[in-house]
Amino acid sequence: MILSEQIKEELLDNILSGKYEPGDRLVESQIARELGVSQSPVREALRDLMAMKFVEVLPYKGARVRRVERREIVEIYPVRAALEELAGQLAVANISGRIDELSAVVGKMEAAAKAEDPREMAAHDVEFHRIIMDATGNGVLIETWNSLMIEARTFVTAKNLLASTMEFQSIPAAHRPIIEALQSGDATRCGKVMREHVEAFEAVMKEVYGNDATNHRSFDASSQRDETIPGN
Repeated sequence: MILSEQIKEELLDNILSGKYEPGDRLVESQIARELGVSQSPVREALRDLMAMKFVEVLPYKGARVRRVERREIVEIYPVRAALEELAGQLAVANISGRIDELSAVVGKMEAAAKAEDPREMAAHDVEFHRIIMDATGNGVLIETWNSLMIEARTFVTAKNLLASTMEFQSIPAAHRPIIEALQSGDATRCGKVMREHVEAFEAVMKEVYGNDATNHRSFDASSQRDETIPGN
């Protein structure tokens, strides 16, 4: 992994973990000193995070951690559902040798659920879906899926669901029907199950956000507290 990518991953992890909170300044020279690198790869990493919409640059204020809006989380689901439906259809022919790997990842998700660790849950959830994406062998599909920054947004979802223990604990089990569909060898069925899987989480997140899911209120990815709603 190139240096700017490593820096981007570290900064993103700090944002998602809450070390950097919405509104915090990200000073290029300071980050470079802390990491013991030149400013050039830091600058490139910050540009990437701006493209991912986790960082914004304000006039005369520089780069800051951007607050993620609710609608941004919800709007990704129908797009992802369409991509994952296609992935399920294409992966069936090539996935047989990786079923045990998928089952092992679900086991890791169960451990994350027990530990109530949304960061680990997100990482393993994305690992599960990436295995299926890779099995499609379709470079355009994989690139498009990656462009959605799935892990970062899955973390936000998991963090929300942690507020509802029942929903968070059910995440691993929700992946088992996908394994069964893949084992069936039925491309149509697998695509349908993959789409329904994503749509189910879309429905849950809309319920979590209530009727405000499509408005411009914001959500702090590092906290359960919605800063725009008094009392939460």
